[in-house]
Amino acid sequence: MTKRRGLRSWFAVTMIVPVAALAACGDETQSDSAESTGATGSGDTPHGYVNGADEATEPQLRLSVSDDESGETTMIDLLTEEQVEDVPETAGATVEADGRYLFTRDDSSVGVVDTGVWAIDHGDHNHYYTSAPSGVGSVDGDAPGHIISNQSRVAVFFDGGDGGSGSDGDSGDAEVKVYPRSALDDGELTEEVSFTVGAHHGAAVPARDYVLTTMPGDSADDLPGTIAAFGEDGEELSGDDGLQGDTTCPEIHGATANRSGTFFACEDGLITEKDLDASLVDYPEQAQGRAWTLEVGRDLVAAPFEDGGVGLFDPSSEEWTVADTDAPVTSVAVAPDDSVLLALDENGTGYAIDPETGEVTAQRELVSTDSDSDSDSPAPAVALTRERGYVSDPSAGAVLEIDVRDDLREARQFDTGGTPTGIAVTGGL
Repeated sequence: MTKRRGLRSWFAVTMIVPVAALAACGDETQSDSAESTGATGSGDTPHGYVNGADEATEPQLRLSVSDDESGETTMIDLLTEEQVEDVPETAGATVEADGRYLFTRDDSSVGVVDTGVWAIDHGDHNHYYTSAPSGVGSVDGDAPGHIISNQSRVAVFFDGGDGGSGSDGDSGDAEVKVYPRSALDDGELTEEVSFTVGAHHGAAVPARDYVLTTMPGDSADDLPGTIAAFGEDGEELSGDDGLQGDTTCPEIHGATANRSGTFFACEDGLITEKDLDASLVDYPEQAQGRAWTLEVGRDLVAAPFEDGGVGLFDPSSEEWTVADTDAPVTSVAVAPDDSVLLALDENGTGYAIDPETGEVTAQRELVSTDSDSDSDSPAPAVALTRERGYVSDPSAGAVLEIDVRDDLREARQFDTGGTPTGIAVTGGL
């Protein structure tokens, strides 16, 4: 029972590290809608112009660091190493970032912050933008959990429970609220659709023109065992128009998406879904236990196994590669271009992993941890860009910048003070 509570807490904050989105979903979830906020080919308006932002010739990366004790967020310009001023105050600590936006939460609300840096992929070239960070808005709900983005929408899942109230007035229901990213880009938090399901600890993932969500078990204390699809009108899709294939798997705990599909971790393996077709892929024979969290890059899915090692799942072939670690991994990140993984185990040892072979190309202790400390004490986390990795060190009040292609060499250290835990990098592709 103690382990389940710890896993629940960890599941609820894993999206700090963009997987990246993911979880959530990393830089691949970056919206193209910002391009539409300015003209792109008429009159004297420069190509790629975005109203209110400055265009740059290189990514304008910002590192956001949440303090476990105060809940405050510190933002650092990674080009100048200076702290960004006037970061909007929001309740709670950073729990997810999707390339541009940070999502924060406390017990009853989710806040959205525009970090002021983003990139747009035009195919043969990219545009990079910078502006002052700003608050977009907040969403109220009972027991906010996961916030997961794709290229066009953001889905917020409220677990619900005793004393909660869904939009239809049913006390304690879990609630899913979906917001278009195009409105976020305009500085507005405009609800697109919302619906309720029975209270439980779950997650919702926006897809093309529908939303996938976990469904409750026999009680709110049970982990979900099935998923379902809901349409743009907030009604469950059924019959030939509904979710087909394998929709059931015990104890779903972990969800994410990338351009290859949507993924849910459960007791037996991964439920993978694309275009309303779901299948269950078993964990590999080498898996040391199940996965409780998932992280993604452009296509790759990383699944740290509970007793050690990281499973690397290729959605195109539905095949696994396993990277060995000396201890269970507590945080993992995938580079946005799938070129490398950075994992951190419970002893503070970091691993640079080749995603094609599963080979550990570098390994060394990055932070000090106390294995005898209370399980509720803040754990270090990792984030990863195409070039550098970042590791929070709560005990030292610092964040390390790591060169993942040079034997995990420490390149820089940012002394933030406090108890830095959740970290995210925004502004790149």
